[in-house]
Amino acid sequence: MNFPDIAILNRRFGAPGRIAFRSGQAGLPIVALVNPYGSCEVSLYGGHVLDYRPTGHLPVLFTSKQAVYEPGKPIRGGIPVCWPWFGPCQDKAQPQHGFARTLQWGLQATEYTADVTELRLTLSDSEQTRRTWPYAFDLTLRIWLDQSLNLALTTVNRDTRSFTLTQAFHPYFRVRQIMDATVHGLDNAPYSDLVTGLTATQKGLVNIRSETDRVYTPAELACVLHDPAIGRAIALTYSGAKRLVIWNPWIDKARTLSDFGDDEYTRMLCIEPANTADDAVTLAPGEQHTLSLAIQARLT
Repeated sequence: MNFPDIAILNRRFGAPGRIAFRSGQAGLPIVALVNPYGSCEVSLYGGHVLDYRPTGHLPVLFTSKQAVYEPGKPIRGGIPVCWPWFGPCQDKAQPQHGFARTLQWGLQATEYTADVTELRLTLSDSEQTRRTWPYAFDLTLRIWLDQSLNLALTTVNRDTRSFTLTQAFHPYFRVRQIMDATVHGLDNAPYSDLVTGLTATQKGLVNIRSETDRVYTPAELACVLHDPAIGRAIALTYSGAKRLVIWNPWIDKARTLSDFGDDEYTRMLCIEPANTADDAVTLAPGEQHTLSLAIQARLT
């Protein structure tokens, strides 16, 4: 995999004090965005947000100390982009969560104003993607900082046929201790429990006490992760999807993940806006769809 020249990126797209490019592990190109409200780092490999630090806060996102930074491999942590399928593919030979998170994205533009810093990335079909998913497409990923961290993933069908996709933003949120963390805003939301195979309705706050993999259908497209040990609340709002996935591998599954520390389940929780199989997106030729996510942290 060929990576762009960092010096050229800084000359063409950088801005002193606001936008800067550097070479990360394994040479993966990374861009830092800064504004008065905070900073974030994004890997052009995978269009992957690696870090988000609002001013006055500890890091909001979790990345495993065992994460692999290697072309062709996904990065465990941050905010992976799952596309054009979320979860396992019907073709079991294909990778979990699609190919967008393991490809190099193109850099379309950077912009900034007094209060906003923005990055726009693109990904289109190629001979490699068509071997896996035989459609012509354009993806645009906007990532911008204002008082929140914002992501918007737009899919355009450039093919002569309709296609159907599932997708997700897959943020890993940092918590001090998972036993103390709670998710607010999902009371009375129905959910499918992928661990037990059962369906149920959420009653009260979401507490994590075991392996958790639930697909919620909330009435409002928002929730709040409270972490009293850090003294922080993280608010999520999203659009373009009806489902919200909450995931924590817990003890036994954590031990099976080679790119995840055995005890790291205690320090993270994934909360993922998703178009799952029951909320799949079908686009006719020329149609487009946008999945968006906004993350805002406040001290409590």
